[in-house]
Parts: sequence; structure tokens; C-alpha cells
Amino acid sequence: MSPEDVRQLARSTPERWTELELVHRSDDLDVRATLRHGELDGVRLTDGRRIHERGAPPSSWTVRPLEPYATNYRWSAMLDPYELGEGVAISDVRSDELFGRPVVVFVARAGPGYDPICSCCPLVLSEVSQRLEYGDAWVAQPGELPDGVDLALDLEVGIVVSSRPRGGRHGSWFTNEIVRVG
Repeated sequence: MSPEDVRQLARSTPERWTELELVHRSDDLDVRATLRHGELDGVRLTDGRRIHERGAPPSSWTVRPLEPYATNYRWSAMLDPYELGEGVAISDVRSDELFGRPVVVFVARAGPGYDPICSCCPLVLSEVSQRLEYGDAWVAQPGELPDGVDLALDLEVGIVVSSRPRGGRHGSWFTNEIVRVG
């Protein structure tokens, strides 16, 4: 699979699924959720609290309808990772398996033209995303940002099923175990 194949997969994600059940684990939330385009029903694994969301408010960068989120716009981006389609260097592409499902794994680095769903919670945390959020005068402190992000997309439905920053003091991780596709 080439970097362009990865971009095509990311752009086509909304057409690849109508209903998903997944277990999302991250540094700030563990939830089991059922998703239909525009609707999320979930249960927090830590305390059993129910989550129900319909739609998502548009971000300042939105170019198409957003999926509802349980935490922030990164949730919407993982369900529709079109922001990986342009302005992102994709390298080290390889096939793998995660939670028993075939995935494509790669390293993403944002560059000029990167247009995240929301600059406050991009899939590819970078100097580019931070400048979109804080302005052109913003300057990174040494060791603050990751050198890229290790990402994995599910080959069937295209959603991001794993995200881990490569170094840096900032950045967050998550995994999605797809339980059912409908």
C-alpha cells in the first residue's frame, strides 16, 4: 500500500460504514460505543455513565458534516480522517493486524496545507497545527511536540484504530477495538 492509497482510504471512510460498535481506550476516556452516522450511544467503562450524542457542532475548520464525539473533535477525526488527505507526509507504510483485524500502519507528519478538523485536537499534533491554533508567532519549546504520529487505519472501514505520538511531551494516544460493523 502506498501513501496515496492511505490518503484514499482516509478520504473514503464515511462511505465504508453505517454502524460500528467499538471499544475506545485513551489517556482520558475508556468507552464502549455504538455509532451510526450522526449518532453515538456509549457507556463509560470506568463508571458506567451513559453517553448519548447526536451530531457535532461544526468546528472552525469543518469542510463536511462531523460525527458526534464523546470527548473532543479528535473523536470526530478518528471516525472520518479526511484531514490525512492533504498536507500530511505519510511514511513507513506497512500492513499489520490489530485486535484481529487487518490495518495499515504508518507515520504521519503534518506539513504546509495540513487542515485538521479542529486545530485544538488534530490527529497529527505538530508545529503546523499549533500555529493554526495559537497564531504564526507561536514557537515550540524543545522536546514539546512529537516528531510524528504512529497511526493505524482499519482496512475495511477506514477509521483510525490506533494513534500514538512519537516522542514529545504533548500528544495523546488512543485505540479503537472494532467489535461489530453493520
